[in-house]
This record gives sequence, C-alpha cells and structure tokens, in this order.
Amino acid sequence: MGAIILGKMHLRWCDKCNVPVLEQSKCSSCRSETRPVKITPPGDARPAFESDVARIRSLVDSQFGEGTGRLVIPEGAIVLLNKAPDIDRMDEVIVDGAVVGAVRFALASGEKFLPRPEAAEAISDHASKGWVLIDPIAADAVRNKSASTLAVGVLECDPGIEAGDELIVLDEPRNAVSVGVSKMSASDMMQHKRGTAVKTRWTVKEPRGIEGRPATWAQATVANKETIDRRTREAADFIKKTVKDSGLPVAVSYSGGKDSLATLLLVLDAGITPDLMFVDTGLEFEETRKNVQDTASSLGLKLIVESAGDAFWKNIGRFGPPAKDFRWCCKTCKLGPATQLIQKNYPGGVLSFIGQRAYESQQRAEKGRIWRNPWTPNQLAASPIQKWSALHVWLYLFSKGARYNPLYEKGLERIGCFMCPATDLAELRKVREISADYARWQEFLTQHAEKTHRPPHWLEYDLWRWKRLPKSVLDELGPSAKTETFEVPSDLAAEPLEFRSTSGYSPCVEGLSMEGIFSRALPMDRVANLLNIIGPVTTSPDGNIAEVRSITVFGEGPVMVKAKDEEALRQKSAMLKEVVFRAVECAGCGICIGRCERGSLRLEGTIVIDPEKCDHCGRCLGPCPAVKFRADDLDI
Repeated sequence: MGAIILGKMHLRWCDKCNVPVLEQSKCSSCRSETRPVKITPPGDARPAFESDVARIRSLVDSQFGEGTGRLVIPEGAIVLLNKAPDIDRMDEVIVDGAVVGAVRFALASGEKFLPRPEAAEAISDHASKGWVLIDPIAADAVRNKSASTLAVGVLECDPGIEAGDELIVLDEPRNAVSVGVSKMSASDMMQHKRGTAVKTRWTVKEPRGIEGRPATWAQATVANKETIDRRTREAADFIKKTVKDSGLPVAVSYSGGKDSLATLLLVLDAGITPDLMFVDTGLEFEETRKNVQDTASSLGLKLIVESAGDAFWKNIGRFGPPAKDFRWCCKTCKLGPATQLIQKNYPGGVLSFIGQRAYESQQRAEKGRIWRNPWTPNQLAASPIQKWSALHVWLYLFSKGARYNPLYEKGLERIGCFMCPATDLAELRKVREISADYARWQEFLTQHAEKTHRPPHWLEYDLWRWKRLPKSVLDELGPSAKTETFEVPSDLAAEPLEFRSTSGYSPCVEGLSMEGIFSRALPMDRVANLLNIIGPVTTSPDGNIAEVRSITVFGEGPVMVKAKDEEALRQKSAMLKEVVFRAVECAGCGICIGRCERGSLRLEGTIVIDPEKCDHCGRCLGPCPAVKFRADDLDI
C-alpha cells in the first residue's frame, strides 16, 4: 500500500542509552548524537506494553521455535510498535532503533510475524522451525542479486513448512541469508521440484543482529526532556491564548483515552481548571467509565456526563449493524448526546479542548487546530496536540506519572466503542476477551445473519464492518468470500415502506452525512433507474449498490448521503427519499410524464426513465400519489 504522509517523521534513537528520541539531534540524557529511525509513514509509533511483548514473543516462538521470541525481543528492551497501512492490521516491531520485523494480521489466517534481517540474524543459530538451508551458490545469488531461493538450491529444511509460511534462509554455517515467504511445502522443496521455494522479501547483507540492552521508559523521558518541555510550553501558550481570545467557559472533551488525557493535563499545566465533559455512548468499556470517574475525582474537576443510554440497541433493529461506510451510530450515540450536553450546560457557548491529532487520519491532518462543529454551533473546539505523534503523547504522560486507561496494557491500541466498525479484526478479537458486552453484540449479529441470509464468512470475518466490501478484502479472503445474493426475508417484504435516518456531523469520519435505512429491501433495478432524476447513476456489478452525486443506496435498505453543508445535505436527503418512495410505490398514474420536456419518461406499468435522454433536471419531481401522504414519515 502507498505511504500515507500526515506529518513529520520525528523518530530518532540514542544508541548509547538504547531509547527512542523524538526530534532531538542529541540525547538530553547523555548528549550523544541520535540517528533517524526509518519506519513506514505516517510514523505514529507507540510503546509496546508487556502484553504486546508477550504476544509477539509467543508468535515468534510458534513460527521459529521455543526461545526465539526472547532473541528477537530481549528481556528489558524498549520496544515500539508502528502501525503500517495494510488490509486489516500490520505493526512494525522496533528494537534497538531498527524495525526487526512486523506482526501482520491476515483476515483468513490470523497473525504472523514477518522477520526482517535483524531478527533473522538473531535467531539463525537457534531456529528449530521455519528455516531453509541452501547451498553456497544459491546463497551467493540470493545475497548479491536479491534473487529468490529456488528449490534446486535447498539442502535441508524444517519438515513442517507449508506454502505461505514466513521463513528464514540460512547458508551452511547457519548464517542468515534472507527472509521471505514459502512458495511450496517442505516435501516439494526436498524433492527439488521446479520453481521458487522461498520468495525473498529481505536479504541479509550487513547483519546487525539484536543486542536489546535493557532500558526503561523513565530513562526515555529523561532522554526526551528538551522535546517534552518545548512541546509542553508551546501547548500551554496556545491554550492560554485560545482561552483569552474566546472569552468562553473552558472544558476538556474527555474520552478516557490517552490523547484526551494528555490534553487535559496540558490545560492544567497552563494554569486553567476546566470542566470535564464525557459523552457515554452506551458502548463504552467499563474500564473507560471508571477511568473517567477516577480522573475527575483525583484532579478535583467538575464532571459533566451525557449518556446515550440504550440508543444504539434501540435503533440497531431498524438500521442494522453500523459499518465503516454506514456509521449511523455516530449520530445517535455521539453527536446527539454531545449536542444535548452543550445546550444544557453551556447555552452561551463553550471552548472545548479535544485530543485530536493529525497523525490519526487524513481528515484530521487537514483540519486545523481550531474549528467549529456545524452541528454543535455553541462549541468552539481546539486541539493543543494537533501536531503530536503518539509517542509524544506517551512520553508526556510517562513524564507526568499519569494514570492512563488500563486497556492499553491489555493490548488495545484505541479506546472507544467496544464494537466500533472502524476497529480492525485483529483488535476486535482482543475486545471479545475484554468486553462484558461483546456477547450481546455477537448474539445480535448471529440473529441478524440468519434473518438476512448472510453466508457463514460474514460472521467469521466480521464482514458486517462494511456495507460494500473493498476489493482488497475480497481478494484477501479469496473466492469463497464473494458476497452472496441478498434475499428479501419474507417477514419484511410485506411491511409498508418506512424510512428512518440520523444526520449530522460524524465524529468518526469528520464530515457532513446522513445515514438512513428503509424498512425493507429495495427493488434496485427500479431505484437505480429513478435515481437518474438526481444525476448520472453508477451501479455495482451485482446491481445491489447504486451511487449518484455522493448518494449511496444499498439493496438491503441502507442509504448514505454526503454534502458540503447542512442545507445541501437536507435537500439531497429529501430528494433521495422521494425518489425511492416513487420507485417502490409508483401507481403508474403518469402525472410526472407531463413535467418532462425531453420525453425521457415512459409508462411501462410504472414509470421508467431513459438515461440517454434524461438531463437530470428534477422537474419530474413534485406532487405524486406515491409520496403525497409520506411527508410526516420522511423524518427530514
């Protein structure tokens, strides 16, 4: 996948102290020169906690033999994880200021450790699994020409190798030659079948190995003192100026995560005592709720809580599972309660400091440091840590001795709704073990899958996270995961068509959108045809998705509308709903034909549009028996 540049790459390393250093050319502790660490953009590296280290060691042991995990991550070494772009999840593992490998989660096969040359060198003498021994001629070709290993050059190998395994390639003295992926089984290699045995990913030309001298995060905070102090001063100046310029009461939007905690402590560092605002989506981890209460109590801050209660569970039967491309939950569980909190407690407005960072997404990188949410006009929002990386945040928290959410130490990277569709599958599997509410969610998914005739892989791989599966996901899972034709449940087909929606600013995707759902599956051939009223229509190959001018309609009933401002969103939403009701309930009266000056409408039992003639003017919309009595149902 292509590099995602969201900010400067700040990571450096002090080899003398064996700790990460941000920005500084010299270590604040020993004054040694630091060197840049090459990691994949956006470069938002974070600490690996004990549970992360234990998991990675166990994974290495399972692939390369007992004890190899501690050779890759020696006892007491500081370890960083850097999330790299991938289909689901991939974390680069950084030890001694070098990427020694990556943990990749494949949707179909789960987690694997992908070693780099440093890891291969560290385990070469000890690997009892996942190794291939090649002859000197083959070793020379691999090292000097970056060639892949051919089966003809294999002398010996681990007998348990299967195609697709991650391997280290060794020469006869058992020095590391390369790392790569097996293209055939051990038996095929030893039969010297024609073809590539191991496809080379990395060659080991100048082996460095892994020393992993012990170091602590306390030492790392000392090494980064200049950066932490400078960043803290700059944030405090920004906070004080923003407070003075706004003249509004001050609050911190606290989520229980690391970024909002750092923001809160920075506001306190600036000499300002804020209120603490917490929106309980009804989908929070218990650890998060406790962290919010404990933080407010320990710091003596006024805590204002607004809860969505059971809003998610009350609406999910109608809207269905939320998805990455259908986040109706943001409105009902975040935006609605947040708006109510501000209206009730700050009718004259509030300055809310928020832990937003540019490294989190392209939208946030483009957003600026101070902004207004168009759906909560009483709120002026500002982020003191907009240009901070995750490691800036963690070093600051460590320097303050902050009591952060314990979920981070349980292996979670992000803190939010326990079943957020934006969560990758690797993290969702950890959530299942942690969240007391996940069993309820799984029960709903199982019932929904049965009701809507979903194939088994829909549940197995949590494909509910998309309304429209990306091609990359389908390719990763293979032909067996192609979506099956959606069948209309008989108990829904007889229901009168109704529509429900949520609209507004979406905190997850940071844009203006409306997500809604019709009460039953739609006749997509008719809907797609009548959507020409709005503009040129494109449809998916199976006809189950239709798109027109930032409007997406799914055959199962969900719809999504995006717009640049509130008025445009309202108009698009109203037009979409009218078009769909016409498509479903057209009585064939022909009234709309007389409104079309281009003759693009004809009657074939119901109205049909000729896309070649239609100029999408919308004049055919107007009084219609199919929608006349639906105004109160449209929920605009």
